[in-house]
Amino acid sequence: MAIIRMLTNEEMKEAVRLSDATFRDDTQPSMGEAFPYIFSDSMMHVSFGAFEEGKLLSFMGLVPMTIRIGDACLRVFSLGSVCTHPDARGKGIASEVLSEIYRYIRQAGASLLLVSGGRTLYTRTGCAPFGRTLRYGLDQLTADVLLSSEDPCTLKIREMAASDIHEIYETASRRDIRYDLGINELAMLIKVEALASCLKMKHRVLVAEHEGTVRSFGVFGIPVDPQRSGLVLEYAGDAASVVCLAAHAVKKFGLSGLDFPVPWHETELNNRLSMVPSSEEDNVGTIRIVDGQALVNQLRPWLDRKAAGNSAAIRLKELDDRSWLLEAGTNRMTLSADELVRIVFDRASTKDPELEGTGSMKGLFPVPFPYTAGLAYI
Repeated sequence: MAIIRMLTNEEMKEAVRLSDATFRDDTQPSMGEAFPYIFSDSMMHVSFGAFEEGKLLSFMGLVPMTIRIGDACLRVFSLGSVCTHPDARGKGIASEVLSEIYRYIRQAGASLLLVSGGRTLYTRTGCAPFGRTLRYGLDQLTADVLLSSEDPCTLKIREMAASDIHEIYETASRRDIRYDLGINELAMLIKVEALASCLKMKHRVLVAEHEGTVRSFGVFGIPVDPQRSGLVLEYAGDAASVVCLAAHAVKKFGLSGLDFPVPWHETELNNRLSMVPSSEEDNVGTIRIVDGQALVNQLRPWLDRKAAGNSAAIRLKELDDRSWLLEAGTNRMTLSADELVRIVFDRASTKDPELEGTGSMKGLFPVPFPYTAGLAYI
């Protein structure tokens, strides 16, 4: 019988080997280098695994994070590098590890689990697709049009220098909806190229400055294969200069295309990109509301602002059958995990029939959320 527990620092080396065998080829750096939040010896490890006779059979990389939603501060965990040795697959071991992770997350007082995948391993336990993102596809022609319409002559656009890190950090920290990263965390994530390494891309960072002050920055994934499109991995700053950066990246790096995912709540940026062809998609991965009341409590500053300080009557409880009871004053709704996530995090929820007539809930949701496939991807 497999023993499920946290890994020690020494055992993380075996987890790196299993992860590399599962996810990497000879052209990619080791997962141990690209995902320091999971594997670095300098981090406090909270990842879990299943062992049998001392051998690691299954591994799940777990990382605590903080997400800012306005004045609200959400305690979340991110799950990635999930892998099982080929000889141990199909035996339900990963499901047992995931159950232990849910228990640990509740114990830690966190409210959400972000999962980098959407397999049935996750969805059958309450993880669900969430959010809405517009993915714009820039090319050489649209880049020319954007550059002419955004009047970039007043901006100096250049590659990032190490001395820019304070201004880049301060620019990133002004975003209302964001992963709450420290300056050294931000610098580390720019350096290690976590998601970019999965996609066989390299980071290039551009900044736009005006009169010596950084207005915006963008982290771009530039593909090794010139036939593939690049990807905007991270950005911050005023919408006009961010658009200039993206268009400039297409020209500077000779890209045939550049994918630019923008969450629904970034209204001004979406408006400025409205002439660029786009498609609508979910946020990346899935989300699990692990502790409903903890989520409500952690969202309280955001909910109070939306409800004019009258969010105390909102309660969220998971029932024995894994459905959820959402209450706001006299209004009560019983929802599946998918339905709850759709209401709380999906911008389409404002038109859902379930919300019709529930005056004390209307206007509270959806909650905006940062794009999960950026620098903080796990």
